[in-house]
Parts: sequence; structure tokens; C-alpha cells
Amino acid sequence: MNILQRYIARQVLFTLIVAVAVFSAILLTGNALKQLLELLSTKQVPAGAVARQLLYLVPFVMTFSLPMGMMTACLLVFSRLSADNEISAMRACGQSFWQLIAPVLVAAFLLSLVCLQFNLQQAPLLKAAFKQGLAQLGLSHPTALLEPGRFNDDFPGYLIYVSSSKGETIRDVSIYQLDPRGNVIQKIRATHGELHPDLPHKQILVALHNVKSELHDPNDPNNPQRVRPGVIADDYQLTMDITPMIAAKQVRRDTNHLTFMELVAAIVHLKQRGINPSPYVVRAHRQWATSFSCLAFAMIAIPLGIRAQRRETSIGIAYSLVLAFGYYFLIIVGEALSNRPQFFPEVIVWLPNFIFQTLGLVLLYRISRVGVV
Repeated sequence: MNILQRYIARQVLFTLIVAVAVFSAILLTGNALKQLLELLSTKQVPAGAVARQLLYLVPFVMTFSLPMGMMTACLLVFSRLSADNEISAMRACGQSFWQLIAPVLVAAFLLSLVCLQFNLQQAPLLKAAFKQGLAQLGLSHPTALLEPGRFNDDFPGYLIYVSSSKGETIRDVSIYQLDPRGNVIQKIRATHGELHPDLPHKQILVALHNVKSELHDPNDPNNPQRVRPGVIADDYQLTMDITPMIAAKQVRRDTNHLTFMELVAAIVHLKQRGINPSPYVVRAHRQWATSFSCLAFAMIAIPLGIRAQRRETSIGIAYSLVLAFGYYFLIIVGEALSNRPQFFPEVIVWLPNFIFQTLGLVLLYRISRVGVV
């Protein structure tokens, strides 16, 4: 690699890193904004625990941010080089145009291989783990189980009210034990208490303090004349089963959460049963097709950047968003037709790569022959 190639490669690499960081941050937040805000506000889950969950999404968002970052880097760098007449100066010195862009195209191909590994294996598994982790996060953080200021009916057989919570501590606690018909058979009040989840045994231990309770007649629970005093104690422990809550939070792995080998196994299994596996076929093709978007974006972005001859960053980002929209629109169309194999949706998901790479090759060839046209 000569000096000019290293110069272009450094410019592209620096811009690529910045662009990938920005797109990754946007995509990470966008994929889980609603759930994260709920966990951080109403559920009071620690920010550190939520941030750790976000790490599961990194391989998934990288399959989008790497291609978009490569496209943005190529548009910005080559547009600036063209605007400053550096491309023309390099070629006037006898440097071949194909030699100048070769390191960038090689880097784009290598990034496509990275995306391929993410798409086929890591991204589906970790995205499923992220969703499951979000669902289970509340169970592992006590105060997430009880939202202050409202009656919580998530616990089978109980209705619980707490005025405030912080850490593992809950204050001004009212617990109503219900019979199978939903009638109150015991009311427990406490000034404060602590929650201690025991997930291995699928239960939660509630340690209450300054407790007073009253018992209702199970045969006539709504008759206030038949209410009698119950437990009065400084400390009182209550154990509640959370098996239904855990079962409700189990996340089934759909097609988006299957690795390539799992998709292949599912396709074979469905064919043996005489069922058309078109949705799985389309998903498998998409995993491969979108992996090579890095190369497709680079091939179209380099000539468009040279032709644009603009130094403004905003113009390059706008071009990137427009190209990305067109690319992924065709991908979405292919997936929308996954249940209609007569339209060959597995071919449609490859069309963006074919269009971008073919058009890119044509433009690159013309630039290499006659300069910027």
C-alpha cells in the first residue's frame, strides 16, 4: 500500500469509526427506547443493569451501523477529495483510480464478512437474549415488581399497594390476600418492608415490619361484621409464588431469532412434512444478502461522492439516508412477500445488492476512464 492509498484509507477509517459510533447509538436507543424508559422510570431498575442488557444488541445493530457507516464514510471522504481536486491531482501523478480505491473496497469486503458472522450466528441469538433479559430484569430487581402508587395485581392470589419504594425497601404497605373468587380473606398492613426474590425457587420473600392484619370470614368475606383481628408483629414474613409471572415473561424465539443453521434445519423439517418453508427461506437469504451491504454501499458511495464534489457533512449524511432507505425498502418488500413464493421473494432480497453493485461498477468504470462525469 503506497502513501496515497494509506492517506485515503486513514481518512475513510476515521470517518467510518465516527459514523458507526453515531449510527450504533441511535439504533441501540431506537430498538429499546420504550422498554428502557419504562424500566428506568416506573420500574426503577438501575441504569447499570439496563446498560448491560443493551450490550446484547450490539452485534444486531452492527449489522446495520457498519454498512451505513461505510457508506457515509465513502460519501464524505471521496466527496471532499473530489471537491478539493485531490482525486484529479493523484491521477495526474500517474496513480491508477482502481489502485486508489482498492484498500477501501477490500475493507468493505472484510466488513461484509464480519456482518455475515453476526447475521448468521451472534445477532439472532443475542437479540433473543436481549428480549428475554428485559422480560426477566424486573424479576431480579425487587422494586421493579411493585409500582408505587397503584394496586399491583401481578402476584397470583394477592393485591398489593405500596406508597413508595427504593432499592429493596417498600413503604406504607397494604397486602390483600384473595380467595379463588377474588374476594379479600386477609388484609395485612405494614409501615415498611423488604423484597427478596428467590428466582431458583420461583418465589419472592416479603419481609414486613410493624405489621397488623385482619382476617375476613372465608364464607362471607365481604361482611365487615365478621372481620376479626389477625397477626400483630414487629416482623412478619410472607412467601409468594411467582411461577405464573416467570412463565408470562418467557419470550418465544421467532424467525428473527433463529441462526442460519437453525433456519436450514427448520426448512428441511418443514419440507419433509410437505409444508412450504418460504418465510424461513427468505429469512435465510436475507441474512446472507444484507451481510454484503457493506460492499454494495461502498461501491455506490465512492462514485456518488466523487460526482457530488461537496464538502458539507450534512449532504453526505442525507445521501446516506436516502440510499439506505432505498436498499432496505426492497429488503422489506421481499420479506413482506415471504408467504407468496410465486413472486420469488428470496430473489427480491438480493436485488438491492445487485442494483447497487452493478450501478457502482458502471459509475466506477466511467470515472476510471474519463474522470468525474
